Amino acid sequence: MVFVALLELVLVVFQQQVDGSSKRGFGMYYNYYECGDTYALNNTYWWYNWHYNFTKDVTYHCPRRTRGEYLPMIFGEADTLDSKIPTESKYVLGFNEPNEPNQSDMSPERCAELWPRVEKIAGGRILVSPALAACDIYPDMCIDWYERFFKACSGCRVDKIAVHGYHCVPYELIQSLGKISSHFNRPIWLTEFACHGNVSSQDQINFMNIALPLLEQASFVERYAWFSQRSKEVSTFMPNFSNNLLKLDSPTLTSVGTFYNNY
Repeated sequence: MVFVALLELVLVVFQQQVDGSSKRGFGMYYNYYECGDTYALNNTYWWYNWHYNFTKDVTYHCPRRTRGEYLPMIFGEADTLDSKIPTESKYVLGFNEPNEPNQSDMSPERCAELWPRVEKIAGGRILVSPALAACDIYPDMCIDWYERFFKACSGCRVDKIAVHGYHCVPYELIQSLGKISSHFNRPIWLTEFACHGNVSSQDQINFMNIALPLLEQASFVERYAWFSQRSKEVSTFMPNFSNNLLKLDSPTLTSVGTFYNNY
């Protein structure tokens, strides 16, 4: 019986390696989309593009549509006015980093005021909370923000909690996610993560090598998404392209993408 149980476990692990984890996804910059991007990342399960549909991504010259589960997002206040999400969508992602000035930039109270519009757009679909930045190293800050949001949004429906983390500290990351999940009794969606700063591709892989098993093993983590498939912009936060899963001008895996896709 022990041998049979062990064999079943090996088969499950093998199947996960072949089919890919249902947790694993990625963020896709639609303005840098290349035909075949989603097929290159064929061992991922889902993706999103910080937008409420993906028609911009699938241009007329692409021979195939995208693969994998696409999740729409209501990025900010403007998207609450008139956003038509794909009919087949099962989930809707909430506002992107309202605690960041250069993102959706809203107070918890303003997010709460707008949330009924998000619920209306979702139309009964599973709703993921606004996604906050820096929750990997400042979980208490994120808890305080969500406390204010829920206090101002009494009766609002939020099914999952979304957070972001870029500080390359895998054990602190998983502890923070567990703390937030336990506090609100909701599963976590880590919808952006990578190592920020002037780090190498090998640094990104080293981070993944520790973080991915932790995310897979954590029952409170339902989904996670690497940032990102491809970016062609540099900043002080991301000064190089070491986090890119795909090469700059083709749907070809980078070393980081190969590790992530094949894990």
